[in-house]
Amino acid sequence: MVTPGRSDGALVADLTVGQPAVDVLPLEELAEAARAALPGNPKALLYTHTEGAAELIDVVRAKLQHYEGLDLDRDQIAITSGSSQAIDLVLRTFTELDGPLAMDEVSYGAIPARRLTGRVDHIPFDDDGPQPEAVARHARALDRPFVFYTMPTFQNPTGMTVGMTRRRELLDVCRAEGVPILEDDAYYELRYEGERVPSLLELDGGSGLVVRTGTFSKILGAGIRLGWMASSAPLIDRVLRLKPDSGTSPFASAIAARFMQDHMESQIARVRAFYRDKRDLIMEALDRHLEDRAAWRTPEGGFFVWITFDPSRDVAAIVRECAERGVRVRSGAEFRVDGDTRHAIRLAFSHTEPQAIERGVEILGEVVAEQ
Repeated sequence: MVTPGRSDGALVADLTVGQPAVDVLPLEELAEAARAALPGNPKALLYTHTEGAAELIDVVRAKLQHYEGLDLDRDQIAITSGSSQAIDLVLRTFTELDGPLAMDEVSYGAIPARRLTGRVDHIPFDDDGPQPEAVARHARALDRPFVFYTMPTFQNPTGMTVGMTRRRELLDVCRAEGVPILEDDAYYELRYEGERVPSLLELDGGSGLVVRTGTFSKILGAGIRLGWMASSAPLIDRVLRLKPDSGTSPFASAIAARFMQDHMESQIARVRAFYRDKRDLIMEALDRHLEDRAAWRTPEGGFFVWITFDPSRDVAAIVRECAERGVRVRSGAEFRVDGDTRHAIRLAFSHTEPQAIERGVEILGEVVAEQ
């Protein structure tokens, strides 16, 4: 007998993948950008400077100025191979092998951190975000420097955005305790509702307390492999000493720079509208199929929804049974170095087709109802 909702091994919905949707990849526009950027531009096929191509640095500067009113000099920005390289460089700058590290209560950062250290203190959240007093306690308990890795805007995995007051409190504590901040801002442009909140880098004023990382993956496509980091010029120079290449892909940088010069505003508006619809679709599906059997909040932006269950429920069993019925979801354990599930799962809605989102959430609801 086949249980209703089972897929007999066929994939119904992959709700684990936090990458762009195929429908908003600007393939034709990128081809046009390549045709415009490459002829007569031999620099695109030669080594460049470690900090990256000047034209793409200028694009980052223009984007930050246009959307945030943030004015940075060229020497305050470096181009990297995706934001993942920027994150790795900053972590290795401030964290010794098996040295201490602090990060959000649950965090995408647990994934790169595991390669470097097991000594991670997950800073507990309250309704406003990471608790500043917990950061202070962590700092005072250690006799070694460490970095605080946080994602205050559309946090991965929770989707939470930290408000202005809590951001200032975190900056005050980190400044007083001498704790540098790694601000992972991969989703900053993807706001679907609500008012913009200044980044920690902007609020700090560029003193060098904060290194902010960002990416072109969510705007252009993950395969472009271009990201950036911004801070004070001395700190960027310090981090770049660990960068092993002779400049991040001048070829991809030339194409991306030309694309952004021609299409930045229209492409960002396009992806915002597209993912807002996907966000609304998954929220409606959750209301229909999970009802009061779990808790979640509507993210104002980003790619993810965080689903929290009563502690009596077995998250590992939910993840396993969903997989058996063809629905992939991520356990909260993947976002903790210690493997604690936090009684939660993460759902990604960006890449999955609408009908698959609906059916996937329906099956999730069936699994939870049966447990």
